[in-house]
Amino acid sequence: MSRPLAGRRVVVTRPAGQARELVQRLTALGAQVVELPLTRIEPVVEPGQIDAALAQIAAYDIIVVTSVNGAECFSDRLAANATGPAEHTTIIAVGAATAAALRGRGVRVDRIPQHATGKEIVAELADVDLAGRRILLPRAREGRPELPAGLRRAGAIVDDVAFYDTVRCPVEPAAAEAALAADDIVLTAPSGVEAFSALVGDTKDLRLRIVTIGPTTSTAVRDLGLTVSAESSEQSSDGL
Repeated sequence: MSRPLAGRRVVVTRPAGQARELVQRLTALGAQVVELPLTRIEPVVEPGQIDAALAQIAAYDIIVVTSVNGAECFSDRLAANATGPAEHTTIIAVGAATAAALRGRGVRVDRIPQHATGKEIVAELADVDLAGRRILLPRAREGRPELPAGLRRAGAIVDDVAFYDTVRCPVEPAAAEAALAADDIVLTAPSGVEAFSALVGDTKDLRLRIVTIGPTTSTAVRDLGLTVSAESSEQSSDGL
């Protein structure tokens, strides 16, 4: 029996260290996978805001971790500083993969929102009086503004702290050409969308089907005038 993706070439753009599971799953389904890492993750090394946040970690009422990268970088800094969230702090992980990354490093998870966009996360927290609550967002330096803005409008005191940077990877012309000749491309973050757009340039003749990991990435795709062919209902390799 033929496998469902037999004959299709699929471009995976995740950072090299995070693509393995998705590549294996797609290959098992018959796809010819083209690996094209468009970004890499670099933990923020300057102490500044991070050390200030960790020094008062027990003062936070809520911590919202929005990605696997954020979970890993946040957990690593907690371990390096020999500290952790207080018992009264509610720890929110956006997506099952983020929750798994936190738990795998010994950080508990109290809540997993059903939706992933900033607006929807704030709406899901409507059952909590956010006025005066202190909230930590350990995330990318270039994180989208909707979540902290929405939390602040609800009255929260938000520390939006950069724990990592997303840096574009250089792409050889031959690798770019091979990717653009494929059938599908998987985009998993707004930063990857921006890197892809910069790589492609003129998109009017683009024939690749764009598959995204969730609504935030889809919004970034549509903001560039591109079409989302499919969107994962779960932010994970399983969903993709």
